[in-house]
Amino acid sequence: MDDQSSGSVRIEKLTASNFYIWKQKIQLLLALRDVDQYVFDDIPENATSDDRRKWIRGDAKAKAVIGLTLSDDYLQHVRGCSSAKETWEAILNVFERHTLLNKLAARRDFYTVSMLPSEKVLVFINRVKQLAARLQSMSVEIDDKEIAMAVLNGLPPRFDNLIVALDALGNEDKVFGLEFVKSRLLQEEQRESMKTASASSPHAPALVNRMPIRRDMKCTNCNRHGHTAGRCWGKDPSAFVSRDDNSTAAFAESDFTCLLSTSTPEKRAANARSWLVDSGCSAHITFDRSLFVTYEQMQSGSVEMGTKARANVAGRGEVEFMLNVNGSPHPCKLSNVLHVPDFGYSLLSVSQMVSKGLQVSFENEKCRVTAGPTVVATASQVGDLYILDVMNETFSAHVVTLQTLHERMAHVNVQGIASMIHNNVVNGINSDNHSPICPACVFGKATRSVIPKQRSSSRAQNCLDLVHSDVCGPLEVQSIGGSRYFITFVDDHSNWVVVYTMRNKSEAFAKYKLYEKLAQTHTGRKVKVLRTDRGGEYLSTEFKSHLDLNGTQHQLTTAYTPEQNGVAERLNRTLIDLVRSMLSHKQVSKRFWAEALATSVYVRNRVTSRALPVNTTPHHIWMNSTPNVGHTGRSAGQREIEGRLMR
Repeated sequence: MDDQSSGSVRIEKLTASNFYIWKQKIQLLLALRDVDQYVFDDIPENATSDDRRKWIRGDAKAKAVIGLTLSDDYLQHVRGCSSAKETWEAILNVFERHTLLNKLAARRDFYTVSMLPSEKVLVFINRVKQLAARLQSMSVEIDDKEIAMAVLNGLPPRFDNLIVALDALGNEDKVFGLEFVKSRLLQEEQRESMKTASASSPHAPALVNRMPIRRDMKCTNCNRHGHTAGRCWGKDPSAFVSRDDNSTAAFAESDFTCLLSTSTPEKRAANARSWLVDSGCSAHITFDRSLFVTYEQMQSGSVEMGTKARANVAGRGEVEFMLNVNGSPHPCKLSNVLHVPDFGYSLLSVSQMVSKGLQVSFENEKCRVTAGPTVVATASQVGDLYILDVMNETFSAHVVTLQTLHERMAHVNVQGIASMIHNNVVNGINSDNHSPICPACVFGKATRSVIPKQRSSSRAQNCLDLVHSDVCGPLEVQSIGGSRYFITFVDDHSNWVVVYTMRNKSEAFAKYKLYEKLAQTHTGRKVKVLRTDRGGEYLSTEFKSHLDLNGTQHQLTTAYTPEQNGVAERLNRTLIDLVRSMLSHKQVSKRFWAEALATSVYVRNRVTSRALPVNTTPHHIWMNSTPNVGHTGRSAGQREIEGRLMR
């Protein structure tokens, strides 16, 4: 097992499939090491130097514990994080992005989960609980009853009797409790295991299911015990087999039956590629593994022949072929088709078709399968057998539905495929023209609506009525002063920008208080509304208390929707572009980014913008004066010195 030790505790490394289990275990491990507070809290603002050193040491331990439980692929996501809290938030941002598509995918996985063929009950229930935990982490309410319902809905048909028994109890509050459902499923699984073990003992024939002996039953037809007249095979003693010398005889019932008689090798070869309509077969059966489009291996199962011999079932799945219905091709898909390698035929079960609501009739050397008034399949009598009418092998191999072609050709545009077929752009395929809406494409190709460039609300009427803020970083290189972040404040009315550099994101609250004092001193007004994203640096208790105390409303954007804080987001991009251009032009080290940033903000506050009225700069509105930018040009003395150097 690929795991990581931390002392005596070992947990599996984080991978793409075990996030919620890993999250639960790493939280327990952090609590065990007494470093869990570093993941959720920031260093106290009034901490002493000793407390600060202890905090830095504990934060490093928490970050190390998390990092050592990450696989190499996910270490790349936290490489630039400077604290345990940033590391934790970076991981959550990868796995718990609460976008609409992620929520839809999580709901789809939860409500369509099904138990795998060889999966144990407890493993399946834990898998459902993990899917529920994923939804709950996205603020979707999933209670205990809903989880129990998802478990019952995902059970295979072998548990149908148990579900009926649960329904018969009539106490819904008790039945739909997860713990009660789990205990009953575990009991049923244990009962099946004991039954399988008994059947596989040396005294029982392999792969044969027997009816339990009911000694209180007596057949009125043959006067034997253990069955009723409805299950009696008449007076033929060979229809019964004895369990032992002293037991009452009982009917030997296999998983499936096929009463088709044996044929000569010549007739079998002639009919090998045909589907025979058989009223004595309890399931669709084929010997040809290549016909299956989906396939599931079976560990046990048998088919009883008309000769009492039994053949093993290797697996089951879905088979597709093209029917010939009155000369027109119609695609057909058979479900739960058994793969029996020892057979020499492919058999279509009449009882299975009838159970699906179809009607089967035989007359005038023809078999017709109908769904109401519509004929869905026909079979022609050949000798003593009814052979299903299918398209010839060449046509069947190349005529498929347009939807099937769409799925086979990597879900490319359906109209494009139809156009290629119609215009003979490609060879080797024929198709019908019908193509339903593809759910996989609806999910896989969905995109967000275009972000509007226009404002969704009017501009603030006065300075500080609305202030936008955002934190940018961590940047690739530390500044000369050791900063890796910067925080911006933009007044919505004047578009005036103030920026502060920071070593850590936790300094955001202190920088806001500096801005607040500066802005109030210059304008004589208070900040009415502060609009930010949901970054943790804006959500601390002390930040919230300060805003409440000063009567400032805090507007938060919807999670993972940066366009709602578009003013601050666009400003960050503009400033970064200006900084990058200046450093590149003069070939200056990236360590001077903070100085270039200060220059960019100074200049931007003194130039016009499309966001403001014509011939107006932020300086006009904020300072109520015309900006003087003469000092940004070269003086006469500079030009004279440059002239002498040129000479």
